[in-house]
Amino acid sequence: MNNYFLLIVLSLTSLQVFSQDQDLQYQDPQNMPVKPANTDCQQLGHDFKDLSEGLSAIKNARFHFDQKIKTTRKSGLMQARFVSCDFKTGFLLILYNGEEEIYPNIELQLWDQFQQTADIDGFYFKHIKNLPNIAKK
Repeated sequence: MNNYFLLIVLSLTSLQVFSQDQDLQYQDPQNMPVKPANTDCQQLGHDFKDLSEGLSAIKNARFHFDQKIKTTRKSGLMQARFVSCDFKTGFLLILYNGEEEIYPNIELQLWDQFQQTADIDGFYFKHIKNLPNIAKK
């Protein structure tokens, strides 16, 4: 009897693992399956001719991961948005003193630290401001 029970448990476990691997390209941090058909960010490149083209492309794309920080300030860091296709790296869009900036290839870990800091302006200047970005032309 115990052998049959063990065989059933092993069979169900292997079926569950097999079904999770089918047609999945990404998996979010909470282990929820994310299918590529639910987004169009894979077609989005990182080489934009200017800031305007980058902003338009990113704002019109659907991402697997999309989070924002908004403040009520009239100057300084007014808004930050992080979007990602793979839950690892993505674009960081910053609105600082009314000017928009895009930082590509930002790691999710940096975004998490940014959200948790008590001094977002200080964190921005220390860890983000001097990273490569998509500049105005």
